[in-house]
Amino acid sequence: MKTQGSVVCPLNGTTGRGTIIVGGCNEPILAIRCNGSFVGILSKTQSGNTFTWTLVTSVPDATVEYWVFDTTDVAQMAFNTTKGMRFRNSANGRVLFDSRYKYMRILQMINMDAGTGSVDVAIPLTSGYAVAISNSGFYTTVVGGSTTPGFWFIQRAGFVAGIRTNTNGTVSVGLIQLAASTQEGQGTPPATGLMGNRNLLAQVLDMRNY
Repeated sequence: MKTQGSVVCPLNGTTGRGTIIVGGCNEPILAIRCNGSFVGILSKTQSGNTFTWTLVTSVPDATVEYWVFDTTDVAQMAFNTTKGMRFRNSANGRVLFDSRYKYMRILQMINMDAGTGSVDVAIPLTSGYAVAISNSGFYTTVVGGSTTPGFWFIQRAGFVAGIRTNTNGTVSVGLIQLAASTQEGQGTPPATGLMGNRNLLAQVLDMRNY
């Protein structure tokens, strides 16, 4: 585990937005926990060894707890305890495992479609867990059609897949609406349909004793 903390996501449009910035990283994984709001990943960017995540919450001003896990260079920092076991790559000396550090413990995977309504997924714990989201799940719908002859009307809506950690042995998966707009015009109407992928890929982590 590299670091942990919390971030408040104030109102931005109709949702909440928050930013997490962590330096000195190799290939970090972000895990989140929020009981009162769906949380999604809008973006993850990198500048050198500094990573920035932008979060979106379905409820403005929600507080999101987070943990960042990273690859094994983290285990070469100051030891947390005086005794333990450590493995190195003999070719380059890089630490592969150090028992004195807290590693990411995966309970199960979630790989599912975030549909129009939220879906609860049963997990092995009733508390003390977080979720590492591996993709953004951006999804856009464009619906509409002709009105009077020669005229058309369409509606666009953008979403991101989100997850909420409950305290009853489940996590909820659902879409967070980012924006919506309507347009009308004359002549050839724009194409309608679905764009992107609303699938959510995530790992449920055991965060007890962290």
